[in-house]
Amino acid sequence: MKKTLLMTALLIGISSCTDKQQKQETKVVTDTEATETPAKDIFFYTAKHRADKYVPTEEKMGFGTTIQSINESEFEGNKSLKEVWIAPQIKHIVNKAFAGCTSLEKVHFQGEIPVINDDAFNGCTSLKNLRVDAYTIGVDAFRGCTSLETARFGEHIWWIRGGAFGGCKKLRSILMGITMKKLDDGAFDGCTALEEFSIPNDFKNRMFGLVSVSAPKWKKVYLLSTEYYPMPKNCTPGKGCTLYVPDAFLAKFQSDADWAQFGSIEPLSKSKYFTAEGFWK
Repeated sequence: MKKTLLMTALLIGISSCTDKQQKQETKVVTDTEATETPAKDIFFYTAKHRADKYVPTEEKMGFGTTIQSINESEFEGNKSLKEVWIAPQIKHIVNKAFAGCTSLEKVHFQGEIPVINDDAFNGCTSLKNLRVDAYTIGVDAFRGCTSLETARFGEHIWWIRGGAFGGCKKLRSILMGITMKKLDDGAFDGCTALEEFSIPNDFKNRMFGLVSVSAPKWKKVYLLSTEYYPMPKNCTPGKGCTLYVPDAFLAKFQSDADWAQFGSIEPLSKSKYFTAEGFWK
């Protein structure tokens, strides 16, 4: 009788520990300020899977709490993955981590991430939208993402490197914050479908040149500036495009004959994304 009671107690204890372990494994994903909640049928990739060199065959994947970076080429060429949740504790996506994952349609970034490195998502031809609070986007990081339509960055974006979005022929919207500091030549090569983009404070002249190939398609341009400035010579707007400018300089922009080539000039406070000063709403 005593043995039976002892075995019952042990089984209850083991079951309790297992439940606690499972809750701890998913706590980071579900209890933080995530952009999106993982699906219920998600597979969680752990340190043990990494050690065993397991190649995921699941369509939906998240990461266990001990995974703090995604290694070089770790999932390169995986044809099964369709949806991935990048947990808040992950701070680095290394070179080619998801390169060639041609079935990958959605990547949910659940926290800020300092570095998405070179070629990290190169050739992810099914990826449609990007929303990430990143500091640095590496060389060719999203090159060849031919289905990508939008790229939205949070308040920490600082550097977008050469070729980052090269060949993204369907990319129509690129939104960066006023704090952006470095933008390499060739970052948007081949982005011929751009309709909407922001001009961070430090790129008054360069940004128009980088996206000039799509000028006939422009619909909305957001100037994120701390001052009024004359229209750059490489800016070729059309009457079908609306220019949004900081509220404080609205009258100056509206009275300028060159800027008047835009179809209309509106205050940033009327935009969907930015405040009167050019920061995110």
